[in-house]
Amino acid sequence: MVSESDALFLGIDSGTSGIRAVCVDRHGNSIAEAQTRFNDAGEARTPDAWWVGICRVLEELSHQTALKHIIAIAVDGQSGTVLLCDDEGVALSPPMFYNEAAGVDVMGELAACLPNGKEVPATLGRVAELWAADKPECFHVVHQADWLAGLLCGRFGFSDENNSLKLGYNPSAGNWTFEPSSLPFDGAALPKVFQPSTQIGTVTAAVVEQFDFPPDCRICAGTTDGMAGFIAASGLDNLGPGTAVTSLGTTLVIKTVSPTRVDVPSFGIYSHRLFDNWVAGGASNSGGGALLRHFSTAEISALSAQIDPDVPTGLEYYPLVSSGERFPINDPALVDRTKPRPENDAGFLAGLFEGVARIEKRGFDLLETYGVPYPLRVKTVGGGSQNEVWIKIRQRILGVEVTAAKQTEAAYGAALVALRGASPA
Repeated sequence: MVSESDALFLGIDSGTSGIRAVCVDRHGNSIAEAQTRFNDAGEARTPDAWWVGICRVLEELSHQTALKHIIAIAVDGQSGTVLLCDDEGVALSPPMFYNEAAGVDVMGELAACLPNGKEVPATLGRVAELWAADKPECFHVVHQADWLAGLLCGRFGFSDENNSLKLGYNPSAGNWTFEPSSLPFDGAALPKVFQPSTQIGTVTAAVVEQFDFPPDCRICAGTTDGMAGFIAASGLDNLGPGTAVTSLGTTLVIKTVSPTRVDVPSFGIYSHRLFDNWVAGGASNSGGGALLRHFSTAEISALSAQIDPDVPTGLEYYPLVSSGERFPINDPALVDRTKPRPENDAGFLAGLFEGVARIEKRGFDLLETYGVPYPLRVKTVGGGSQNEVWIKIRQRILGVEVTAAKQTEAAYGAALVALRGASPA
């Protein structure tokens, strides 16, 4: 029996480039971290290589801390990456990734099975595509995170609300948005869906022997990589309405905790359930990539030192990575607006900073019109979170505190999911 003071919680992040793992204590402090990268794109597409990656990171973690103190594990994975397996977890298909679309014929057949006007969920299309190749009679639909967690506990046929959203699960009603019996394959193959952090089982005897986990180590339902990243940035203690996380990488993605579910397809707004609340958000075609059309990373850093973040430029830019926008403006023909350009490069960069910040505010304002609370504070992740001048400009325009998140790794967020799952109700 592991004592409360010694208890550790493990999060595993399975991604396109490799596997990461983070171990935290009961206070959420990171105790150990490990990662391994796939050798190439082919390995990244091989389920067996995912498991080998987990074995490698667990071996590395064992040199940093005692795995026998880990009492709960959660796995996150890429939203929409899916495969088929049997009762023993043996893969019956290759995976189809989140960015791959099912064929037109498959999507047409599915559309005929669904209620009139109902859009075919993207992941459901991938499942039908995989099934159509060999048409197995008995199988389980598993997302990347489900399959890896299943290998740890010896149970398959389950998933979580976040991964299952794009499979067609309705977390509000607790059922599917279609009649499973109408599908071309056996609807019983669909997973039983749980809230993230729900205990699914305990590690198998083989896993205990291989990694020295305690026999009662729990496997908890995981989440998507995106939601794990949100949890990592916000932390478990700050998941009330009004908590927001902005990812400021190549593009701009905002997410805010809301007491109610908000889905507005015309603006690309949709919500994930997160424990007792919802997380609503959208993605803009603006962001750091729009700045890199004009300056290098080194130039941005040097010019930022010449900018006074408290002085508005008066420039009304709408910087875009490429033409077209869906959130917070729905205009597929919208073009980048970055003129007139002042002679001073620092002034131009300041105008770009302001332009992206105004788009961010417009996004939060749009969410507010649909019932999502305006942020009380904004945690920020991505490359833009490292620029203090940009953060101050955003803080001025948003009108709330903006800080760089201390934790950004999805694996850390998955560890917090495991911590929550093992905590007393």
